[in-house]
Amino acid sequence: MSSQQAIPDGVLDIGGSQTLSRLQNSIAKKLVSKDSLNRHFLPDVFFSDDEGLRLWHKLNCLPDYYQTRDEVELLEQWGSEIEHFIPQDCTIIDLGCGDVRKIKPILDKLESTDKNITYFGLDLSLATVSESVGRLRCTYQNIKCFGLWGTFDDGMEWAKTIAGPRLFLSLGSIFANDRFDRAVKYLTQWTHILRPADLMLIGIDCLQDSDAVWKSYHDSDGLFEKFIRNGFAHANRVSAAPWYRHEDWEIRGDLDLDPVAHRFILKAVRDVDSAAPGIRFKAGDEIECYEGYKQTPELVHRQLEESSLDEIKMWQSPSGSICK
Repeated sequence: MSSQQAIPDGVLDIGGSQTLSRLQNSIAKKLVSKDSLNRHFLPDVFFSDDEGLRLWHKLNCLPDYYQTRDEVELLEQWGSEIEHFIPQDCTIIDLGCGDVRKIKPILDKLESTDKNITYFGLDLSLATVSESVGRLRCTYQNIKCFGLWGTFDDGMEWAKTIAGPRLFLSLGSIFANDRFDRAVKYLTQWTHILRPADLMLIGIDCLQDSDAVWKSYHDSDGLFEKFIRNGFAHANRVSAAPWYRHEDWEIRGDLDLDPVAHRFILKAVRDVDSAAPGIRFKAGDEIECYEGYKQTPELVHRQLEESSLDEIKMWQSPSGSICK
């Protein structure tokens, strides 16, 4: 996320080069201030550096990590029907495009049409968006493919400049798999920029099997723990002064059952001090992070209703764990 990184052809810097300075300016507040549930909480943005996304790609391929696999199967099964909803001259904005494995079934269907589609894949990692969009540009001749380097908020502002119909993709449970009030608040922000011809395709993790959910976050090789600790190491790197060392913090998972929700918690095993203003933790203090709520279809309907979004269609993966 350095401002010195060269921007390759086909990728637009819509705020990505400013992300590091933004995080540096807000790290102490984000760590020390407590959220509405009186928790210290590390935001997901810290898990999306280049190393974090490299680890994430490996996690997506683990046998017990059902989310990505089931979402791809859903799009493969229902891709033709989904493609029919996408209008002529549509601009697709993929929020958190990652390795673009998920969107490929839809793009494959669109490639054989004459709909004049333009695709923009957005990600916080310049390396990821450059590599992924580069592959797409080599694969598709009838779809114009570009990358956006920035945050979701950057993407929201940039999308206002696009004329014509837009399809916003929230694959990977980005929008809806949050605490109900926060999910509604975030969805409503996007509702405010939607025009009558716009569409959203939202991926939602609906699995209520607590054992399967737990296994998806706790692999035997400890790769998920490495991913979580890398997020804290990234937060440490952007801080004004070091505050995080692996040996000062133990990690555990926490699971709710109704509805199923999982989060990681880091607990200080000794007092943690830092020269960075405001960053102090006592032994026993906890920081929660990477929280995912697994929604039921009924909760999804309520989320959409309270966000003033009209539900056109819902599809389920063959396993039933993922809805769109």
